[in-house]
Amino acid sequence: MSNTEALQWAAEADDSFDRNEILTDDEIIRTVTAEDDDDDDVTPINPIKISPSEAVSALIISLHWAEEQNFEVHEIMLLGRLRDCAFQLKIGTAAQKKRIITDFFGHRIMFIHLHM
Repeated sequence: MSNTEALQWAAEADDSFDRNEILTDDEIIRTVTAEDDDDDDVTPINPIKISPSEAVSALIISLHWAEEQNFEVHEIMLLGRLRDCAFQLKIGTAAQKKRIITDFFGHRIMFIHLHM
C-alpha cells in the first residue's frame, strides 16, 4: 500500500468515525435489549410431528437414493444408522403401546373374571 493510499484510507476512516455514534455501556445494553425485544414479535412455527414409522420410510427412500447417486460409503452408512435408530424407536413405540393396551385390558379381564 502506498503512502497516498494509506492517507486516503485514514481519511475515510476518520469520516466514518465522525458518522458513528459513540455510546456508553448502558446505551449499548439498552440498544441491544430493544433489538432482542423485536424478535419476540416473530410467531413461532409449530414443529411437525413425524412418527418413527414415517422416519423409517423416509430414511429407507433416502438410503436407496444415496446408493443410486453413488454417495460416499460413510454417508450411506450414516443413513443406514439413522434408519436403524428410527426403526428401534418404532419398535419401542409399538411395544409400549402394546404394553399399555395389554395392561388396560388385562386389568379389565381380571376385574370381570373376579366379579363373575
